[in-house]
Amino acid sequence: MLHLIKLEFKKWSKRSFVGGAFMAHGIMAAFLLLIYFTEGGMVEEQIFVDHSDMLSVIDTIVRATFIIYSSAILSRLIISEFRDKTMALLFTYPISRTKLISAKLTMVFVWTLLNVIIANVLLSTMFIVIDSQLNYIPGDLTSKVLYEHAILALMNAVAAAGMSLLPLIVGMRKKSVPATIMSSIFIVAIVCSNNGGFTLSSIIAIPLSLAAAGLILTYLSFRKIDYVDVS
Repeated sequence: MLHLIKLEFKKWSKRSFVGGAFMAHGIMAAFLLLIYFTEGGMVEEQIFVDHSDMLSVIDTIVRATFIIYSSAILSRLIISEFRDKTMALLFTYPISRTKLISAKLTMVFVWTLLNVIIANVLLSTMFIVIDSQLNYIPGDLTSKVLYEHAILALMNAVAAAGMSLLPLIVGMRKKSVPATIMSSIFIVAIVCSNNGGFTLSSIIAIPLSLAAAGLILTYLSFRKIDYVDVS
């Protein structure tokens, strides 16, 4: 399995993954900085009520970004290869089809999980340092707030990695890249949307359930791949 994952990384150059991740981090940082400096300071109704709220917003934006980004990667790794018939060629090799698909899915799951965690750590640290100098956000940042956020962010990262597989179920029906990406946007719109300070992801059972659904449905979709004709 690890060997197949390494081959996939060689197939899709590291620059496309790492470079894209860096670009996503930069865009998120710029967007959050824009919000921080335009909605903070002397503004009467600040967007960040306290530090916990700030960290929660960062986490939400990070998860939304990488759920959508992972759908684009799934489109390249799986949907496009089925659509262009290159997957049928790969299946002629003396390699288990199940292991081949599992390697691709594992790579996307781990890639999403790591990026959500790394982006959360980097962006949260950046804004904590910035606000320690400017003091735009009212209240004190306590170790309790950091600890509770770290636990929640870790669970949300696992949930985001699982949910990142859900768009594949939709995309595989017609081997459609647009359908894959649009379904990820739909998932983000439901789970990560903020309505008066409330998001469905704040009820941790919901994203974790969707993550479990992503893993189970993906398994059911490919469990018989060794015995079906994909030409």
